[in-house]
Amino acid sequence: MSNTIHHIVTRARHHYVRLGLVLTGLVLACTNALDTRWARIRASGDRGSESVEKAVLVAIGLAVAVGLGFAIKALVTSFQGQLKPPNQP
Repeated sequence: MSNTIHHIVTRARHHYVRLGLVLTGLVLACTNALDTRWARIRASGDRGSESVEKAVLVAIGLAVAVGLGFAIKALVTSFQGQLKPPNQP
């Protein structure tokens, strides 16, 4: 191999190893954060009906937000023909 090709292959390997290390670090950090959060949830005493109630409220809020998004999109689509672009010089 010529020196140029060898140099390119070597740099690609180094970047691949660096990417692997970064991804491994991200996975470990996420795992640590999830473990910490799980320990906090267990320690908070949030059990049974409380967590179900919170999940239902979050689901209702999400459904309302999605519904509003679709309604706004439908209104914009229906009135889009009536909108006039600003006067351009």
